Amino acid sequence: MMEQSSRLPHILFGLLLALCVVLALAFIIEEVPFEDVPSATDGEVARLYTGHGTAHGRFPSMDHGGAGLERHTPILWLAWSFGLLQIALILGCLALGVKHLERVWAPLVACGVFFMVIFTMMVVTYRGYLDEVAHPLFFSLPAPTAWFLYGFWPGEFLVVTLFVLVFSRSIVTRADLERFREVVVAHRRRHAGDP
Repeated sequence: MMEQSSRLPHILFGLLLALCVVLALAFIIEEVPFEDVPSATDGEVARLYTGHGTAHGRFPSMDHGGAGLERHTPILWLAWSFGLLQIALILGCLALGVKHLERVWAPLVACGVFFMVIFTMMVVTYRGYLDEVAHPLFFSLPAPTAWFLYGFWPGEFLVVTLFVLVFSRSIVTRADLERFREVVVAHRRRHAGDP
């Protein structure tokens, strides 16, 4: 398992690079919806993006974004990918501080899978939310929000519980504490005569 923990920084760097690629793709993909409007003077066609900042029909002083389904469908998979990569990165960073990763690896991966499933359900229900005219509520919240508040947010206590249970065996052991006390005592002896 030591070999696996020494590869962890490389895996985390790969996850960071993947996050950068997904973010770059989000900037490269053309914004939708748009209209090609010919110029009245010279006949050239100008592309007008209407996905945000267009005047509202009933309230002209207010801008709106238009149809969410049309705007979000081309990039929803990027948002989903970015979220999954972030979850993997966060859990990988948590694993960096663990001395005996073999004791924590399986439960930490299980927590990661749990969070990825909940996040995937948030994205899937959000996509369905864009399609539907009537939006069903779950405990008084829209389904994507309910997945977050009732699933993702409390699920974070799984990781907290895991670290509480394994802290003294896998992160800071008794031997570590003993060594720390020895260093503190030695440091105080060396500097006992300093003003």
